[in-house]
This record gives sequence, C-alpha cells and structure tokens, in this order.
Amino acid sequence: MCTADTLAELRRLWQLYIKTATCSPSEAKAFESSYAADVKASKANFEFVFTASRAAGPLSIYALKMASDHYNIYWETGVCSAVAKRPLEASHPNPTLAFSMVGDQFAVHYGTDILSCFHLAEVLAPAVGSSRQPEQTALKDVVDVCKTQFSRWCASVSKALGSQNPSSPSPLIIRFFVGDALSLCEALGYSHTMKSTFTPFPVAPWKSACIAFDPNAYGTSAQSPAPTTFSVIDTSNLLDYLGVLNIIAVTSPILQRTPSATLYTEGLSSGSPDNPLAEQICGDIATMGLLLGLIPACFVLQFTNRSNMHEHIVRLSQNATQSYERLAWKLIGGAEKLLTDLDCPINISAEQLAGIFFNIYLNMFSHENLARRLAIAGQLPEPIRPSCLPGIIHYNRRSFVGILGVVKRRVITDWDSSMNMLHGKILNDRTLMIGNNFYQDLCCQLHLLGVFDVDWLSLQKVQEVHRVERPFVFHDWQTLPQTLCVVFVVPRDHLQPLLPDLDEAGTPVLQCDLRGITTHNKFSAINAVFGTITTSGRGDSKNCSYSRRRHGTSWNFSISGVVLGAVHCVTTCTLATKLPSLSIFHADLGDEQLVHILRQRPNAGPESPDEKNLQIDSRPMKTSGTCAFVTLDRECQSPLSFTIRVDIVDPEIKASLTSGATPTVNQVSMHSIAIVLGDKSLQFPFLLPIDAKKAKLRIARKSLYLEVTLPLKLVLGETASDMFPVIPQGGDLALWNMHRVNLDQCIPFSIANKKALGWVNPHVSLMMSDRERHIPHGLTTGSTLLDVKRSLHFIFGQASGLAEGKTPLGYAMKAKDEQETFVMLYITDLRLDVGSHTMVADAWVMPSSPTFEKAEAFSQVVGYLIPSNMKMLGMGVEERKAWTHLLVAATERCRTWEHKTNCEYRIQGDIPLTLEPDESPICSCGAGVGTESFVKKYPMLRPLAPCVTRAVISPLFASSYIEKVGNLEDIASNNTPPTPAPVAMVRNGALLVERKVVLLGRY
Repeated sequence: MCTADTLAELRRLWQLYIKTATCSPSEAKAFESSYAADVKASKANFEFVFTASRAAGPLSIYALKMASDHYNIYWETGVCSAVAKRPLEASHPNPTLAFSMVGDQFAVHYGTDILSCFHLAEVLAPAVGSSRQPEQTALKDVVDVCKTQFSRWCASVSKALGSQNPSSPSPLIIRFFVGDALSLCEALGYSHTMKSTFTPFPVAPWKSACIAFDPNAYGTSAQSPAPTTFSVIDTSNLLDYLGVLNIIAVTSPILQRTPSATLYTEGLSSGSPDNPLAEQICGDIATMGLLLGLIPACFVLQFTNRSNMHEHIVRLSQNATQSYERLAWKLIGGAEKLLTDLDCPINISAEQLAGIFFNIYLNMFSHENLARRLAIAGQLPEPIRPSCLPGIIHYNRRSFVGILGVVKRRVITDWDSSMNMLHGKILNDRTLMIGNNFYQDLCCQLHLLGVFDVDWLSLQKVQEVHRVERPFVFHDWQTLPQTLCVVFVVPRDHLQPLLPDLDEAGTPVLQCDLRGITTHNKFSAINAVFGTITTSGRGDSKNCSYSRRRHGTSWNFSISGVVLGAVHCVTTCTLATKLPSLSIFHADLGDEQLVHILRQRPNAGPESPDEKNLQIDSRPMKTSGTCAFVTLDRECQSPLSFTIRVDIVDPEIKASLTSGATPTVNQVSMHSIAIVLGDKSLQFPFLLPIDAKKAKLRIARKSLYLEVTLPLKLVLGETASDMFPVIPQGGDLALWNMHRVNLDQCIPFSIANKKALGWVNPHVSLMMSDRERHIPHGLTTGSTLLDVKRSLHFIFGQASGLAEGKTPLGYAMKAKDEQETFVMLYITDLRLDVGSHTMVADAWVMPSSPTFEKAEAFSQVVGYLIPSNMKMLGMGVEERKAWTHLLVAATERCRTWEHKTNCEYRIQGDIPLTLEPDESPICSCGAGVGTESFVKKYPMLRPLAPCVTRAVISPLFASSYIEKVGNLEDIASNNTPPTPAPVAMVRNGALLVERKVVLLGRY
C-alpha cells in the first residue's frame, strides 16, 4: 500500500463486504433487491452496445453482434458466459460491486463488458489448420478463448513469481493507492525532489488529509525504496475526464529522462475539429511539445504501429461521431542520438513567449468564449453539433499556472518581462466573457506556485494596504501575508435539495465567488470536504482543523481578500431549475461562524504548500550544450525556425575562418546538422526535424562565431530516411517510436483459406491517409514514408496470398540505378500483434555484404531462388536508405538475444552501420540465432540459416490524430491499380532485375 489512508479505505470497504455474510434473511433479500435495481438502472439504455468489439481489432467487424449479445448477458447474469442464464453457483450478489467510494450503491460504469479485457482477434482470425470462417465463430468460442487467455496469464505470473530467488526482490510488485490521480503524481514528484514521505497534496477532492507515503516503502532508509520516477506511465482514459494538459503538467516531472520513457494517453476525440489533438492540448502540437518537453511520437515521425481499424468499423456500424485513440508521448528530442540531455532548455523571446501563453490561455478557457462556441456549432452538421459544446470543463486558473510552471523550468528568457506582457494581455482581453472575474484567482495561483508575482501582490504593497486601509476583517491582524485561506462553512440543509438530482446533473463545476459593491471575483481552485470546523486563536494566529463528519460541508480556498462570499455552481440544466441564481449559499465575510480567514489552510503541516511548491518550481535547470533560439510566426502559434550561435574555439577552424574560408551546413539526420569546414566538423542536434538545405549561415570572422538559422521541417509527407531511430541507452538500445514485439507470443494465423482473410486488405490499406491515397503511384512519390508504406502494402499482399494466390519464397529489395540488391527478406508467418490491433510478418533478413560465408551459402540455394519463387521490390535511393533504418529497428524490436561485447554497433558507434547497398547495416549479434522456424518453413534454404536475422515487419499506419484517414467505404471503392514491381532472378549468385510485371487484383 502506498499510504496508510489507502489501507484504511480498503479495510472499510472489506468490512462492508464481510457484513453481507451475516445479514438476516430479510436483510439479505432487501440487499439483493436493491442490488438488482441498481444494476438495472446502471445498464446502458441502448439497443446495441458494441464497446467490446474494439477488443477484436482489425477483425471487429465479425465481433459486433457477439459484443452486443454478451453485453446483455453479462449485465443480466454478472458472469462471462455465452448463455443468458446465471449459473447456480453464482446465486449471490457480488458485494465488491455493491459498495464503492460513492456510497452503499452499485457504481459500475454503464459500458463495462468483461470481453473488453481480452484479445478477441485470436479466436476470429483463421487458425492454422482450421477452415472456419470468422463469421462462423460463436459466442461460446469467444468466451472459451477469453478463459484460456486468462489461464495463460495466471500461469505466466505464477511461473515468474515461482522462479525467483527467495533472497531477491520480487519481479512483480503492485502498489495500490486510493485517491486522486493528479494529486498522486504531484506527491510522487514532491517526494522525489524533497526526499520526504509527507506531502502537501490532498488525497482526493472532498478529503482534507494530505498524501503521506509509507516510510517503510518510500523513506530514505527503506531497503528497496519504491520508485518515484517511471519509465512508462499509462493514464488509461483519464484524458477525457482530467484534460491532457493537467496530465502532462504532473506526469512530466516523474517521467525518467531516457529515450524509451513513454507517457500513454487514450481518449475519445470528436470528429468535428480539423486537428483534434491541437484542440486537446490547447495549441500547436510542435509549440506545446517545445514548451512542455513531451510530444506524440506519431507527430514527429508521422506514423504509428498501432491500428485503429476497429474505430472505422464502429463509425460505419453506429454512425458514431467519436473515435478512440491511444497516443505515446515521448521526451522531445529523444529521437536524436546526439542529444544526450533530454532536459535541454530552449531560448525564446519574452514577447513571443507572452504571445504563446496568451493563446494557450484563450484556448484553455474557450468555454468562456460564448461567441466562438456558437459560431463553431453553427457550421457543423446536426449530429456533431452537441459534441462541440462544452461538456466537462477540464481547466481552471491553477491548471493554467501549472503549465506556466512547467514551461518556466524549460525556457531561457526574460521571465518577468514575459509575464508582465501576459498580465497586460489578460487584463485587456474581452473575448472571454468572465475572464476578468477570475483575475484574482489567477494572480493568487501565480504566487502560490512560485511562477510570478504581479506588482500589486508584492509583500511591500500588501503591507501598505494593511497599514493604510486597514480592512475591518483584519483589524486584529499584526501583519498581512500576500495570500490568505478563507474557509467557508456551508450548512448541510442548503445541499439537501440538490442531492436527489446530482446523479443526473452531469459534471457541474463548484466555485466560490467573492463580491463587493463594485467587485465580483470568482475562485475555482478550491478544496471541498465534508466535516466540521474547530477553530483556535484570533487574528493572524487563528487556526482551523477539520473533523470529518456528515453534519456539514466546508470549502477552503486561497485568495488575496474582498468583502462578500457565496458558493456557486456552474451547473447543468438539471440543477438550474433548483438553483435559478446558481448560488448554493452565501454569507457575509464578517460572519465569524461561517467564514474563517487564515494564514494557511486547515490541517496543514509545519511548512505551507506554497513554500513547498516554490522549492520545487525553482530547482535549477541544466543549461549544458548549445541552446537553440526558437522563432515563431507572427501570431505566436507555430515555430518557424531554430537559431544557434557557435563560438569557435578550435584553432584550425579559427585560422580557416580568418583566412576567408566558408563553412557548409550538412544534414546529418532529420534532427541534426554538421557545420563542415575543411576536414573539421561540428555536429549539433535539435529538438524537432530541421531542413539543412534551407539553412542561413552568418559568419563573424572577427568575433569568431557562427550563427545558423534552420527552418523546421514538419510538413506532412516530408520525412527523412532515418524515421525509425534506434538510440543507445545505458549500454543497450532503445526504440523511440516503435514498440517491442515478442514474436513467439504472437498468434500465427493461416493464409490457406482466402475467404477468411477479407479483413487483411482493408487493414493494411489504412496505412494511407486521405492525402496519401490521392498521390499518384510510381516508383517514387516524393514522400519517403509513403514509398515505404506502398512497399509494405505490396509485401503483405504477397505474403497473405491475396495478390496472386501463391506466396513467394522471398523478397529482394533493390534501388533504381544501383547494381546490388541490398537485402533479401523471407517471411515464415503472419502473426497477430493483439496489443496493437494489427498484424505483423515474422521475417528473416539477409543484408548484402561481401563475405565468403554468405557467398558459399548462397551458391548452395541459388537453384531455388528463381523468378517464379521470388519478388523484387524496386525503389528509389531514399526509400532504400529508409529501409536500411527500418530493418535495423525491425531486428531490434523482436530480439531475444543480447548484443555482444564486440558488437559492431558498439565498435563503430553507428546505427545503422552503413547506408551503402553492398554492406550490412545490421550487427552480426543476432545472425543465425533461433532459426529453427526458418529452417522448418524453408528446409531448402537451410544453408542460409547462419546468415539471417529475425525481424518483425509491421504496417505503418497514418494517425487520425494528425491527419484524416479514409474510411473503409472509401477504401473498398478505391480501384487504384497497384504499383508495378520487378521480378527477381538469380545469375551467378547475384540478384538481377529481369522484367516488369503488373500484379492482378486490387492489392
């Protein structure tokens, strides 16, 4: 347990569970009746519920009816079954579902279906040796496979735990925490920085206790301390309920600074905006990535290995307006191996930074811009119109200030000037109808989080107000601090009329208003708890403590002072009928029974949370290396260029410059350049892709420095060949934008029954976005990524047998105008990568390299590599270079072997080893390892076994978060002819191009 509060809450719930075992017959009957009524009321009121069909991935079209049938059975019987009748042994209500944090009632989400937890593609895909069609699969088959999978998972965990050394730490430790996710992340970051188990962050809304970690697990003297930073953070669907910026603000500090570190988010995006991700993060994706330090990997490299074909199927079947998306966020710059400091700052002008902040401010609180909302709604079709109106309001002024705090740690600028300019823009803004009503709330949070102090909130001016004006509520205060905590007690009888409607009221926002004769200030960053208040002392020595009881409700919040208070509810139509004024309760600020003004919040520790946060937010920032200056467009929305200044210290380069030599700027990778002068070279990495061809170079020969300005290269389709980075990390290699795959655990599927493969072509066709599908076919298209995708489309069409009926023995890849075939590829199986809802090819690669062993092996099998058995993939040189990078990543993704001490990657320091077509880009560590399946599939190619390395080839899908991806109806009606491909033949041990053929069929 992470905290003692978690253990106490679990104990409370378990005591409620146990209590049901001792109920009298009448109590048991009443309990069962109440339980059944709650279940019935909670069930989704739809004719069909297809949610679980997503678990079938690309085969979800076959799971729609079964998903809907099982949903009804599950909610009727409470068990995973194909029969709509509860088993006799399941005759009692499950007490673990009868009680919850919301009270003594059933609180399971209406969309819950246990089938969603399993990989349904396994049962629907054609099994090896089976002739069953996917549509012939019965619900009983699906349920049986789910039970089998669960059994396998349990056995796997049991095996891992059973094989451990008793004296070693357990390989599996699950730590539990009951409370608010954002508070937990803040507390972990605080504990990591301050080395303290007590934190100033509340356990959850409506609770007064702060998170205090178990000292035995998180203390500095713990034998095996629990982690407070993480290589992977999975946030499930919290994005929909908390907002992505709130999640990034608290998870970024506890994400380890390594290339492989990943933050996962998932949520439902509306089909209305052109760029749903930019709308969610309240700004341009590249700009927000630079400011926050995290960016979606699919945005930088423009593809993902995860398929969302099931979302297209759901949209077709339900006319849905939302799409489920899962994103992997990476540390920006992590794709560049030259960038060793993943916390490297950026330099930006104070004026442009203020412009960015103001744009973020307007976007975060766009729900307050009524004119904009109505204009957007008026332009949308009727079915989509309701989804564009504000539902859950994710952000308050503290959220905005939290983002500013993250940025403050990452930028080099005149911070005070930037904040003063932002302050002026916010004061003069009239687009947000109630923006100025939250002005004091904003200034208060800026101070509390240590981001900035506006002029009037300086300690000197606050003390001057206290000395001159002496407000009546502070008449017995000796000194006045910059901020205060006001505790406002709301009698329970004022809440009672609202309680029956709360379940149907949506998600209303609770806030506190402070009004004067001519003033009206709103505060949304508040804490609310049930309980009673006990006070002691007076004036600035007054203290309060909470006692949690069910007799009243108290709200505490921090302000800088005004006159009249009221608790308000930004509400839904349901509550508006009972709250015409939207006010729950109000009282005069001088009412000492209901209003308590304090120096710090009740139940606070010896140090205030403001001081704690100031310590966290002011920690020093690394500034090693060259810091790039970022220039944005005039609207301060999108980044245009990076500029670096390089002071020349090398004597030879100094001499060359003073003698008049002019350096050149060369592209090294999509993220780095080299400034070359003679035989000297200086390399510089950048956080985002840049275009060295358009570089502007300024030379200061007397002052001996260079200034290089490089435009960013973020246009869709303009990716470089090194879009599959493999990065050295701690003596190993890390993949930046591709997940690892255990091929032996991926279920193979049969290609013998072509009628059972109707899903394959639509699946791989979704690699192409709408934009890409309309680009004319040819050997090269001008987009290296699209060229690779079309080659992959060809490979999967051939490997599945859908293109010509017969699968080739292998594939040879060769660039136009180059004599050598640079790699040969052999596919032994097509498998399901169920975790990413896609298919992969279990492949073996043999790069070209002039070694005697390969030549000898090749000579023994040359008779089998005839044109009728082989397929040649012709391509341009840039695509060939991209495949060189891809094959390195493909072998790394599935490796089960360790790199040797004499690994060529280590010795040469280059990954890939070469881009030349006649040399191997892959190290030799994995050659010949685990080739039993290769020899079993192709016994005639046994001599090649020592020369091949296992690889996983997967589709590269367009991300619908980034650009529009054609729906399945468009793909089905697309009659674009496939790309012609040359056929290979063998002469004297070398692969040559013999002739051109056009593949028949629509693959």
